[in-house]
Amino acid sequence: MLNNTLSKKIYPQYFIIPGFLLYTILFILPSVLGFGYSLTDWNVYTEKINFIGLENFVEIFTYPTNKLLIMNTIKYAITTTVFKVIIGLFLALLLNEGLRSKNILRTIFYIPAILSPLVIGLVFTSIFNPVRGLLSQFLNIIGMGNFTHEWLADINTAMPAVMSVEIWRFSGYCMVIFMAGLQLIPRSLYEAAEIDGAGKIQKFSHITLPFLTPSITINIILNIIWGLKVFDIIFVLTKGGPGHLTEVLNIAVFTQFSAGRYGFATAFGVVIFIFTSAIAFTILRLLNKKKVDFI
Repeated sequence: MLNNTLSKKIYPQYFIIPGFLLYTILFILPSVLGFGYSLTDWNVYTEKINFIGLENFVEIFTYPTNKLLIMNTIKYAITTTVFKVIIGLFLALLLNEGLRSKNILRTIFYIPAILSPLVIGLVFTSIFNPVRGLLSQFLNIIGMGNFTHEWLADINTAMPAVMSVEIWRFSGYCMVIFMAGLQLIPRSLYEAAEIDGAGKIQKFSHITLPFLTPSITINIILNIIWGLKVFDIIFVLTKGGPGHLTEVLNIAVFTQFSAGRYGFATAFGVVIFIFTSAIAFTILRLLNKKKVDFI
């Protein structure tokens, strides 16, 4: 009782007012206004803004190209998330062992996550160059020069190439989160399991994996959100091409705003927000059912 009274005296509730006002002005208000504008034909060609209801959303979900953008975004988010989580978990388990160079390797694997997407895009544009690119030169050296082609312009390799850059970029970030989770697992559990004759697979499946559920939840949710909101890395590498094969929702937002269709572009933004929220909350509820409570 004394602690509660003391905390109220030290941290009055009105301290949250500045933060709440800032959050309201910079997030809640623009979100509400954005939803309102998504129901209009607001554009650069006319001064009058007319209410058109759900016409923008009907166009988004019925026009074939827009359906492709939605599928590209979902495929990109799910695929990159799966590979980043798996690779990040593998690296975390590897570096959690007593390697002498583990601190250096942790830094090396994490560095891509803090690099500018523009820099990464320019570097990999050079790497994927079909003539002078590092990948093509490597294939020529090992006698597989026949496989060199326009990696970012070919309909079969453009999306996998872009995904590979994203996976390389954030696998180290997932690794750091998994390593933090591994540090919280009591060593006594592993010692008890060894006494009972458990092998590495049993210890991983019955101890490591259940206790890493919070880390897995965080990684999946964060990467799904980033995947659904991706823009910069794809824009730098392919600008959505060839055709619309690597175009995603946020590139469509940029394109429609550039074309002066502000209401339609805002509707795309609302779709991204709904998709992101629905998928994130669904994953959170599913994974929380398997959450391990630490004693």
